Amino acid sequence: MATLKPPKGDKTSPRITGPSSNGDKLSSTGTPPYYQPDDPSSNNSTVASNDPTRSDRSDYNRSTSVNSRNQPTTGTNINTDDLMNKTVRFGKDLCTIKGYFKCGEDELFALECERSIRGYDGRCPKCGRQHVVLDYTRGFYASVNSVYDAIQQQKLEKERLYGRKKIEQLRCIKENLPPLDQPLLGVNKGIEGDSNSCYMDATIFCMFAYCNVFDSLLHMRTDKEPIEKLQQLLRENIVHVLRSNIGFVERDALYNLRAQLSEATSDPSFKEMEKDPSEFLRALEELFHYAPLKTIPPDQSPNPNASNVTTNIMWEMFDANPQNLLSTNIASIFRNSLSEIPVKLATIPPFLILVAPRHTRSQRSYRYIIPDRQIILDNDIVQLVCVKCEKTNHGQDQPHDFYLCNTCYWKESQSLSIATTDAKVLCYCGTCLTKLHKDLSHEIVNHTTRKIDMNKHKLNLFAVLCIETSHYVAFVKCKQQNQRHEWLFFDSMSDRIHNEKNIPLVDRVPDFDRWIDDAEQNKYFFQDLDRIRSQARPSSQKFDENAMRQLRLFRDGAFFFYENSSVNYQ
Repeated sequence: MATLKPPKGDKTSPRITGPSSNGDKLSSTGTPPYYQPDDPSSNNSTVASNDPTRSDRSDYNRSTSVNSRNQPTTGTNINTDDLMNKTVRFGKDLCTIKGYFKCGEDELFALECERSIRGYDGRCPKCGRQHVVLDYTRGFYASVNSVYDAIQQQKLEKERLYGRKKIEQLRCIKENLPPLDQPLLGVNKGIEGDSNSCYMDATIFCMFAYCNVFDSLLHMRTDKEPIEKLQQLLRENIVHVLRSNIGFVERDALYNLRAQLSEATSDPSFKEMEKDPSEFLRALEELFHYAPLKTIPPDQSPNPNASNVTTNIMWEMFDANPQNLLSTNIASIFRNSLSEIPVKLATIPPFLILVAPRHTRSQRSYRYIIPDRQIILDNDIVQLVCVKCEKTNHGQDQPHDFYLCNTCYWKESQSLSIATTDAKVLCYCGTCLTKLHKDLSHEIVNHTTRKIDMNKHKLNLFAVLCIETSHYVAFVKCKQQNQRHEWLFFDSMSDRIHNEKNIPLVDRVPDFDRWIDDAEQNKYFFQDLDRIRSQARPSSQKFDENAMRQLRLFRDGAFFFYENSSVNYQ
């Protein structure tokens, strides 16, 4: 009876993140890599990055600590006979092990998935024969290392769930606390990552640690118990604890949040799968009907039922970069993305979450993106609609001057047929306002009228969420008194103890503003950065820690958070 150990040279991964050579997108199947009998060159299941400074590690073995990176890993001896007819999970799918065999120098397992899968035909990927009788719609072969990795992952997951605190055992703060105005600093500050939760850890830290623009999510009324429990857990066991003098959210809080999110959305993958921040944000949007970003086609007034208004919690931009530019700035992509559809903002939003255009989860259209520290919502972006005549500031031969007069509006609001939507700025065009004020004589002194100056509506950058392969970190602005601020770096998994406990880190980034100044003013900035990256040396020798963070900001920035602190949006 043979006892096998995974070959050291086999680096096949059970996760598939890109399209296969036959055109099928396999990222949704979660099934392990396999060989194409007619195309051995397609054996690599993942989309390999041509970026030598990127890492291939997932959250399960990821750390930014040098000590943890140097810890050796050991294989596990597993008796292949004991694995027959056992189930192993690949992604969301359960697969049954049907056999083990050697084909040439390759050691393979034959498996059957619980559902039909595309791209597999039950034949040996090495020789094209059928060594084990498999259902041709569900059968496939995988390297022993893929199966061993999946088994080990299941074991780690079982250990991870052992001894978990229940919600009532978590640290709880019911008192409403404002955002922090002083930086949390050091290790074991912020949010402790739970397994592969870094996408959620970093997103929550961006949204709530130093900003209150999302706080309405914490207090919205809901009549559904699973959503109410989710909201209470997020508010009292995570956000308030993060904002307290404790400043540390334990991993069990994230574990319970993921479990509660799975129940509220009826999507079990939130509990255990590695996901994307956009999936988390879309879940909040759907559960709480929270979509403050509203867009409308140019020169249209909202319909009575707002059917021509599109609502979102974030704006997922698209830009294929046809000119193959090395870099751009996020405001340019945003404007181009609006004009391509075309749409305008139907209201002045309290915030913007701009998602950089990506070819895959971790590959962007541009190699480098500069995060503008401020975006001005001018007439080219925002659509104003006169509540009287419903003409817009984007109609032909229409003046761009629009005015606010609350006295006029409240006086005649009963007679106005205004659509039942908040997706418009309540204002008058110059013609209608002149007619309203024409016969007021001395009463005009009681009317406070002001011209809408769109250049005064500015959204300020307050966070950048970055992804390197499958690990998320964040740059977040801590606003202090007297208009001062400083930028911080957050990593919920900066280090790891015994391959089990994650160590979060919050650190100062004193050069953040200077980095952006240099990138905006020096036209050779990114060319110089490319030249350094192309050197045939390990990244740790080419970049110190500060330079690596600079690289992460421009190379890995994926979600850009902007706030309009002058708007009180309910």
